[in-house]
Amino acid sequence: MSLRIVVCVKYVPDATGDRHFADDLTVDREDVDGLLS
Repeated sequence: MSLRIVVCVKYVPDATGDRHFADDLTVDREDVDGLLS
């Protein structure tokens, strides 16, 4: 019998970083450093 462990990871923008908005008033995530959560 073997034990299998599944781990979910997600790349999220840094909450302490500066936020910039794109022309369509959405958050511009391309210039923000990300974290692996």
